[in-house]
Amino acid sequence: RASSENKLRASISRHDSRGRGTPSVSTGVISRDALNTFIETTTETVDDDETQLSLDGDRSRDEPNERSQQIYVDADRVALPSLADSEFGEHAAAFLSGNFQPLTEELTTSVECGGDLEDDDDLLDVAPSGSFSEVFEGFVGIDSSLSDAPEQMRVVGTVPPGFPDGKFSYVGPNPKFDRSHYKKWGTGPEHVDVGFGEGWHHWFEGDGMVYAVDFEKMNDCDDGEANASAKKACSNVSEKMHLNSRSNINHTRRLITYRNRYVRTNSWHDELKQDKRLFAPLMNASGKSFLPHAVSNFLRGGYFLKDSANTALASYGGKMLALQDTMPPWEIDGDSLETKGACDFDGQLPFYVPFTAHPKRAPDTGNLHFFGFNPVYPPHISMGSLDPDLKMSNVKALWHNALQGATFMHDFCVTTKRVVLFEGSMNIRPLRMLSGQHPLRYDQTQNARFGFAARCPVSGDATGEVTWIDCGCHQMVYHFINAWEDSVTGNVVVVGVREDGFFHGALQANGTRKWIKDAFEKGEATPRVHRWEIDPATNEMVSQTWLFEDIVEVPRINDAFAGVKNQFAYAGRVHESSLADDAQLKFDAVVKFDLDTGQTDVYEHGVGRYGMEQQFVPRQGAVDEDDGWLVLYVHDEAACAVACDEFACAESDENGVNGVGLPQTPRSLCDTAATGRSECVILNAKDLRGGPVARIALPSRVPYGAHAHWTPKEDEVKTTVTTGNASAAAARRVAENPPKPKMFAVAEGTLGALAGTAVTGLLRGASGLFVNGWRPWIGLDTNKNQYAFVRLFGGRFVEARKLGSRREMEIAEEEHDGSGFVFGDALSVDDDGNSNAPSLLLYEREGCGECKRVRETLSMLDLACHLRPCPLGATKHRKLLDKALLANGFVLENKNKKLPYLEDASTGAALVGADAIVGYLYDEYLDGSAPSPLVRSGFLANLRAQFAADARGAGDGSGPNPTGALRKGPSGAYYARPSTTPTKPLQLWAYEASPFCSLVRETLSELEIPYVLMPCARGSPRRTALQNRTGTFQVPYLEDPNTGCGLFESSEIVRYLRASYQATPPVEKA
Repeated sequence: RASSENKLRASISRHDSRGRGTPSVSTGVISRDALNTFIETTTETVDDDETQLSLDGDRSRDEPNERSQQIYVDADRVALPSLADSEFGEHAAAFLSGNFQPLTEELTTSVECGGDLEDDDDLLDVAPSGSFSEVFEGFVGIDSSLSDAPEQMRVVGTVPPGFPDGKFSYVGPNPKFDRSHYKKWGTGPEHVDVGFGEGWHHWFEGDGMVYAVDFEKMNDCDDGEANASAKKACSNVSEKMHLNSRSNINHTRRLITYRNRYVRTNSWHDELKQDKRLFAPLMNASGKSFLPHAVSNFLRGGYFLKDSANTALASYGGKMLALQDTMPPWEIDGDSLETKGACDFDGQLPFYVPFTAHPKRAPDTGNLHFFGFNPVYPPHISMGSLDPDLKMSNVKALWHNALQGATFMHDFCVTTKRVVLFEGSMNIRPLRMLSGQHPLRYDQTQNARFGFAARCPVSGDATGEVTWIDCGCHQMVYHFINAWEDSVTGNVVVVGVREDGFFHGALQANGTRKWIKDAFEKGEATPRVHRWEIDPATNEMVSQTWLFEDIVEVPRINDAFAGVKNQFAYAGRVHESSLADDAQLKFDAVVKFDLDTGQTDVYEHGVGRYGMEQQFVPRQGAVDEDDGWLVLYVHDEAACAVACDEFACAESDENGVNGVGLPQTPRSLCDTAATGRSECVILNAKDLRGGPVARIALPSRVPYGAHAHWTPKEDEVKTTVTTGNASAAAARRVAENPPKPKMFAVAEGTLGALAGTAVTGLLRGASGLFVNGWRPWIGLDTNKNQYAFVRLFGGRFVEARKLGSRREMEIAEEEHDGSGFVFGDALSVDDDGNSNAPSLLLYEREGCGECKRVRETLSMLDLACHLRPCPLGATKHRKLLDKALLANGFVLENKNKKLPYLEDASTGAALVGADAIVGYLYDEYLDGSAPSPLVRSGFLANLRAQFAADARGAGDGSGPNPTGALRKGPSGAYYARPSTTPTKPLQLWAYEASPFCSLVRETLSELEIPYVLMPCARGSPRRTALQNRTGTFQVPYLEDPNTGCGLFESSEIVRYLRASYQATPPVEKA
């Protein structure tokens, strides 16, 4: 314990001693090993209000390598400057800071543990008493003993025997843009301010991101080579279930995989393509601006409300759904987490019916019941159900007076006999806008009420009319714990967290802290567990009772007891000082409630450690209701832990030393919460005070979010394979059976994509098909080693060219050398052993008209170039791009407008935009000639190029692919798919106008794979070079120096790339 105190004291001391004028500024990209983040650290002088405290600058145990001055940390754990309430509003400033800070990376990382792997940290050594509720025991932060390096996964403790295979997942808002976009509406980048009033970002309006941990027992683990990257340091210690005993050794070997993915809704795609927010805020808009914002959203984004899919998850009938209250569900792949699309259950869900964030399984039939709350137009409430075959019942509409408005509904219950609805006192009254008020308000004049809808004894559907029971006063419930029919009285018992408008006030744009402190002082509206009992025979309220005084939210139970009587519930305890002082909702403990005895059991996460919603996972074969585990994410806020704890900082002596013997930490350090570490923690539900039985250190932060979910293995559909296995198999397949080139062969499922790329080529006038000055003629076939499109009767088809003097000199040297040396060939070196990589470096993306003009120019001038694709939603190359732009004096604004970006190492030139780059290339590499009419600047040049790119369509060039396409039409805009980065760039022989080459380029772009483009347009001498290298000429041809593979055929190349570099490779059909 003393060691942990010293570590924390040292870390705080280093923070305090740093000059606030010279902080560390970091830029990062993903590297190859387990998707680690590579950080180059520099020191710059910035103003006090722009100070950035970075984890990498304060590390003592992993110092930068003296030779390279490079270290590895997670870019998403770099603290950003504190935000000003005046610019963002109190609520948005709080919920964009610390561990609410937006996450940028999408990762996939695995670790093996258990079995015969070597021991590592014993949980009992990390916390000898077995408890993490004391201040420093098991402290995990900047100097964490939990992990050797921040990017590594590690298991401390033991995933216990009996813990089932399955997926633990969690979803929450995670804004996709940098924080400046979420300033007061009208003051951020390219906001369209319609005037009339103010609008502030609300946490609920952030884009949904899913964070998942897969638990999988490994029966056959002999492939050491394939799984080498996963064999991180793991523990093999005793299971600490009921006592701190080390008698039972866990011999179960497991593969644990972490991945996180955005839910790629329509708004996610559209806003990324525009590189700006299209949806103005509504939740925290003023009454005057609410309607103009809603209309603007509809005109610009296609919907009044943003489809964020950020609230909850559900698995049913082979589908995994990402949910929010006011929109239809979005289906995601339950294995890879990739978004498959909006889900209306094959047209069964009416367009006007949203899908609740909290559907419920009926305890008798297993059918999934839902309601839809539509705040825009009637019917405002509809309800229905799905059977296990996803056949939907008749959707029943509950009509309200449209002029009067609607009552907000978020949760409900289903018992063996009825559906239990709840209308609280949160309502929407459109007429309020006439007086400048927000239409959504907690209305103390409206009594809450429960609604009973009888279920059909045969089908289980809610077929009866809804009977309403008045609660007698204003109330609000966001989350119910359970409901059931009492076996003795027949009364309906409902248990939930009643909060009476607390969170509506606690999440308001401004005046937040004062409102929360007043609410805490009054103690009336604070969220606590409450019980209602209703007589269904008389439709009267029998009793209403507060059960516990703990201030909690996000309650959960053993889901097997939903709809029937249960004894135990689990909830997160609200950390009051974080909410009152920082306006941030955090949970400092998990509370177990015994609904029968009134007793509680509490596990506290520890100072500066905050948990998220807990999910109950039953033990295999369990009988007792609480025989199982609670799984949840916990984030360690590291050095700011003491500053944020009300006891540690409040109780200090005359020397400014607090109650735990540490100096007070400036509150300005509180935003360093992002530098901390996130874990997946497993608790024994029977013994919370015993602390975690296992802690899984994650490769990246998990921001505080919304709701958790457990999918048992039997409900999962496997669509991906382990990356190492797939990569090794792909390399073996190519080595043992290289794809043979087939002239104009169209693979299954690619015809639509090929047709789309062909349309783009036609609209561009086949630009990039021929080198500059191309002209054909028939000559004598005097050199059999030279490429010829046609050879016949001693003659051949000769293709003349007119390239620049620099390129012609290179060609002459290649022909004189005679060894097969080709300029720009990144796989070769010159006679002196120097790299032969091309001097040109291009940042670009598929689907961009300007980028296409530059690639066409490269083909026409026959210039080899190193390409770093920057698809929409990407982070790796875009971070390098940001660094390059800053280094060359370009202002960072709209990032898409900074593409294409070209650097020429031979001249030191750096240029942005197609007009500048095309002009430069012709001037430098075609001896000052004017650009071709096909690519030159002029009237609507970029618009015409973009029109052709958009004509590509949405066809997926991957062929039959179970994970689906990640493009959203109108296409031409392409989006990133998480991948591993190769150590060396790949090399692609291709030319711009080829539809087959386009499909390969699109995949390279989608996976953010850097590659060297070797242009082979008609008339290029590289056609001869490729023919001499492979024995034939056909493009595309891909070379991978990382595996030694070289292969033809676009469909086979795409297959190889996905298996080798896609973070979640698809399962291939036999």
